[in-house]
Amino acid sequence: MKLRLLLLSLFCSVFVARGDDFEAREFSADGAKLPYRLLQPANIEVGKKYPLVVFLHGAGERGDDNKVQIKHGAPLFAKPESREKFPCFVLAPQCAKDKKWAEMDWGGTTGTAPEDPGPVQKLLLGAMDALAQEFAIDPDRIYLTGLSMGGYGAWDLITRHPGKFAAAIPVCGGGDKTKATLAKGVPVWAFHGLADNVVVPVRTQDMVAGMRAAGGKAAHTEYPGVQHDSWTYAYAEPNLLPWLFAQRRGQPAQKMALAVSQYTALAMPPENVFPGAGPLQQGAWFQKLWMVRRVQFSKDKAGEQRPVVFFGDSITQGWSDGQNDLAKDFPNFTVANRGISGDTSRGLRYRLKEDVIDLHPRAVSLLIGTNDLALGGTPAQVIDNIKAIVAELEKQNRNVRIVINLVMPRGPQAGKFPEKIRELNALIEDFAKKNGRIVICDTWALFDDGTGSCKKAEFPDMLHPNKAGYAKWKAALEEAFGKLKL
Repeated sequence: MKLRLLLLSLFCSVFVARGDDFEAREFSADGAKLPYRLLQPANIEVGKKYPLVVFLHGAGERGDDNKVQIKHGAPLFAKPESREKFPCFVLAPQCAKDKKWAEMDWGGTTGTAPEDPGPVQKLLLGAMDALAQEFAIDPDRIYLTGLSMGGYGAWDLITRHPGKFAAAIPVCGGGDKTKATLAKGVPVWAFHGLADNVVVPVRTQDMVAGMRAAGGKAAHTEYPGVQHDSWTYAYAEPNLLPWLFAQRRGQPAQKMALAVSQYTALAMPPENVFPGAGPLQQGAWFQKLWMVRRVQFSKDKAGEQRPVVFFGDSITQGWSDGQNDLAKDFPNFTVANRGISGDTSRGLRYRLKEDVIDLHPRAVSLLIGTNDLALGGTPAQVIDNIKAIVAELEKQNRNVRIVINLVMPRGPQAGKFPEKIRELNALIEDFAKKNGRIVICDTWALFDDGTGSCKKAEFPDMLHPNKAGYAKWKAALEEAFGKLKL
């Protein structure tokens, strides 16, 4: 759990903006007040008009501190590269704790928009008009986005005021599906996690379907296994800002092809799509981690060509966890860590091309199997998947060097694991002898305490090595790499 949270925090860390990027302001009308933050273009040119992005936060960021509303999503626009490529004003208002952007029900599979949207939305529209009077804002490039409660607000606004917005990005929100046709003239790119149990995915699906039925242009990206925090992934989409800022009010939707997420293929697919036989991790935690890790792998791909790839599960992933540093341990190679905690041999087969082969590896260090056995898989299933992985690697590059690490011993609480692991390791060794080009790294003998268990001094949780354990594994791999003449 701690490792997963660390990875997610690292993934999200690039979207943290300094508070002083956004100026604290307040709009007042008829005795009511709306606090908001305003991001301005870094360099405003005289005579030039700029887009305005309206960002609506979620329910968790309501209040009156005029700070927390820029926690998620909004900081994307403050990134230096965003400000350079897409200079704009960003209006990030804060909704009071007992209010909503649109006064409609969130729960369930459907909702009805009231005739009166509520006081906050009226203040928001007033603030937008005031900014248009104060700054050089292009009325044909006013964009709208929001997450969760803000996603509801975005859907509601484009159905009530479709002529005001050039495009909208609602994230994990919903609306009144009977009103969806009213937004048909607004280009929309909507996002939702398919495992969302806070706002059910059908709330977005119905709005998109209603717009499309009326001839509207609504793109829709769904993230398998992702729960309510789909904004983490939506605001990391590389095509999001190019798509958004290409839109102009009153003109046909531009470059809608960009709305096909390159990360959709990185989300965990249904079980029947995976090749081979054997178990898979099915938990929501794993599906989220799968997406987070593979999105990062995709980003790192260009800078990790011709590496030595370390391919496996949590034992491999843990070699780059902050306490252990794979790159420092192998300074003579470009290395790529392609471990995902909890993965099985079928999972590795599925992601082999994007995560390994597309890197054009010089060599691959493979360790897999302990999770298969823990989930009821058989040694025969694992070896068949390992053989398929090796065959595909050699098909792509006959000269690729391959090290297969024997499955490491686990703690005594693991029941019949010693017998199962010994059986699997015997199959791996037999396969390597017949292949002739594979080098075995005997990580079973390296860590066996003599009883088929690992040593607590090197495996504190009786499953994952600590720094001392990785040091021993490093030395053994260096010997294996030497045999391959790397």
